Amino acid sequence: MIARFKSVDDIREAEARLAESDSKMAELIEKFGPCDITPWQRDLYTSLSSSIVSQQLSVKAASTIFGRLMAQASDGVTLNHERVLALSHDELRACGLSNAKAKYCVSLATAVKNNDIHFEELQNLPDESVIEILIQLPGIGRWTAEMFLIFALGSTDVLATDDLGLKRGMQRYLSLEDYPEKSLFIEKSAPWKPYRSVASWYLWRLAD
Repeated sequence: MIARFKSVDDIREAEARLAESDSKMAELIEKFGPCDITPWQRDLYTSLSSSIVSQQLSVKAASTIFGRLMAQASDGVTLNHERVLALSHDELRACGLSNAKAKYCVSLATAVKNNDIHFEELQNLPDESVIEILIQLPGIGRWTAEMFLIFALGSTDVLATDDLGLKRGMQRYLSLEDYPEKSLFIEKSAPWKPYRSVASWYLWRLAD
């Protein structure tokens, strides 16, 4: 079964289930308030481009850079692949993109133009199948694909164990001296299934 969040009610249900299954997670939900993941409002091409821009950057820096790209190449609401392709490499760099990320954004825009990627089909595929497809594109690794699954497709149970923010959040959650090993991370997240995407959102808040 492909489980995806489709509405705010789905997110509220996930929060309630998490609170019931883990008292400590219930405390985080009380502290940080409602989860603001809203994939049903996202344009998939825009979201994947944003995930590329966000690689290895703070949320604030990524938001600033992507905002500049949107100012240059959006239709006012969503990023436009034709407008991205119309920008020169120097114009993309002026938005704050690194050389590599500028090339990756162009590669993605080209894939969209050539119909090499079909976003509507990704919505009906299992998470691992989506990851397998996306990592074939230049500049997209597993982390980028996982962020896309959570924030654009609304996958309910993604756990990005290599994400630094999640490691820091889990370290604080478990009161560890160091970041948790992957095996421990997976073990301790078991009570959160099938809503580990939402649990991750609260770990990110804890890490901030």
